[in-house]
Amino acid sequence: MTTIKDIAKIAGVSPATVSRALGGYGYVKDSTRRRIQEVADQLGYHPNALARSMVTRSTQTIGLIISDIANPFFPEVVRGIEDTAHQKGFTVILCNSDEDSEKERTYIDVLMAKRVDGLIIASTAANAQHLLQLKERNLPLVLLDRSFGEGNVDTVKVDNTLGAFQAVNHLIELGHRRIGIITGPDRIPTARERLAGYEHALKQHSIHLEPRFIVKGDFKEEDAYMGVKYLMDLERPPTALFTANNRTTTGALTAIWELGLHIPDELSVIAFDDLPWMQLLQPQLSVIQQPTYELGVTAAELLFKRLMSDTPQKSQLLQLNSKLVLRNSCGPPREQTP
Repeated sequence: MTTIKDIAKIAGVSPATVSRALGGYGYVKDSTRRRIQEVADQLGYHPNALARSMVTRSTQTIGLIISDIANPFFPEVVRGIEDTAHQKGFTVILCNSDEDSEKERTYIDVLMAKRVDGLIIASTAANAQHLLQLKERNLPLVLLDRSFGEGNVDTVKVDNTLGAFQAVNHLIELGHRRIGIITGPDRIPTARERLAGYEHALKQHSIHLEPRFIVKGDFKEEDAYMGVKYLMDLERPPTALFTANNRTTTGALTAIWELGLHIPDELSVIAFDDLPWMQLLQPQLSVIQQPTYELGVTAAELLFKRLMSDTPQKSQLLQLNSKLVLRNSCGPPREQTP
């Protein structure tokens, strides 16, 4: 492995001069800097990032922990974060917790050991004490997509409650009164918030909340598939269905097709999250569309704002708006009675 001493010997300068030239600090004549860089390039020199970080007190890296790499929601979010980090001269270390809080804690320990300059986390935990401990250690931290109500951690998310309300309100305005929902577990904040939006829409229209129409799965395909089978086997099944994330939508549609139900004639469907294939369906799926790339950019920009600030700042909750996109998967119920 090429060292600074090797470069210094060939360039005819001291190791300290090489260190200043390649590290970008201290004075070095332009002609000497160019000669040193040419020698370093010829020898294939790669700087020791750990040694450099000890001098600069920065590794130029940020850690990103997402909760489910199989969820199609995350790629555009990650792209927004990575693009922003790249513009700032930082690299991103990506970890997947797979909705496992212990795995999340392990990755936090790994990233801390690698001395990342900050963290962005789409956390799995219902109890965020380990995140608050990071905050107490003055590590810049931004929560992504999910908040925990403590109020001491920067958070970037969408208004899940409003988005769910808009979806269910649309179904109600079409005449639906028996509306099923496939949502996630109570420990996940987005599941709780979207369920709250569903309940608020029913209450707003004085529609009785039917617990049997609420299916709480694990935000994954299999639970949604079984949930639809359960709902449509009820004596009086729902006339409309709200799926609370894209993986539940996939499982729900699989069950609907197996049952031979026609959308929207026999069952109206509206989904939280939009993916390109949802416009390729017949009929095209109505959705609550999230600004996924913008979420990633906003989270990264907030983190870098903290990294560049020398003074403590009050934590922020930045809540972006989702959008109701109406296509062809919702219509009036065939059966008008409650």
